[in-house]
Amino acid sequence: MRWLRRLKASKLNPMGPDFSAAPWVEFNLSGKKLCFRCPPHELSGPSEIKPETVNIYQDDIYLKWEKGKTGMSVDLVHTGWKFLDKPFGDGAIGYVTLYVRLQRRDPHYRKIDSLLNHNDIKEWIITYSDNVWGYTNRELIAHPERQARPIDPERDFWRYPQNKKDIHTMSKNDVDWFYYSVDKPNKAKRRFWHTPLSEDHELAFIFNSSSISRDYYEEDHDLDGAVERTVHEFIENVHIKLD
Repeated sequence: MRWLRRLKASKLNPMGPDFSAAPWVEFNLSGKKLCFRCPPHELSGPSEIKPETVNIYQDDIYLKWEKGKTGMSVDLVHTGWKFLDKPFGDGAIGYVTLYVRLQRRDPHYRKIDSLLNHNDIKEWIITYSDNVWGYTNRELIAHPERQARPIDPERDFWRYPQNKKDIHTMSKNDVDWFYYSVDKPNKAKRRFWHTPLSEDHELAFIFNSSSISRDYYEEDHDLDGAVERTVHEFIENVHIKLD
């Protein structure tokens, strides 16, 4: 079946992971059930899947965020898949990595009431984004001596959600999703999908794409379109059952 799929592939329609026959990965997150289809890891380097049972209230499993001190996180899954041209073509033209991250609000951060509230989780995402990519942009301006050339915001600044309109929403399999992308102009996108688990916990599914031996947006391929389709197909296979 995989070989037949490969025969139909091209650089404009590269073959990505097959979710239809992929095994299920399941987690028990303190009574909250998470499961999704996860094709075999295809990239160099090891993949990682944490134990299937995780105590989300256990403090020492998390790494605290230094910037902003708003929260903490632990990676549950790290894996990745290739995008392939037809047989005897260019081979792998790109790939996408996936991180599934359990994130917890710091007990001292009370500027929002509950991650189950749609406005609050959007505010949480905006604050996190500004603490990461906004901070990086501000550092470029504050320290021009560290750069080999003058900073051009149109080329060098990260683009990230700065207001609630930049965060899209969707419901799939009774799961509420909040999603957006982060990138630099003409560079590969990072796609983020968040869903709340409790007033203080949420899951982030992070998809980082990259091309291989070519520019990400060359006209002779549609790697970004293939990544977008793969992300949506993955999300369609995510199921969460809360308490």
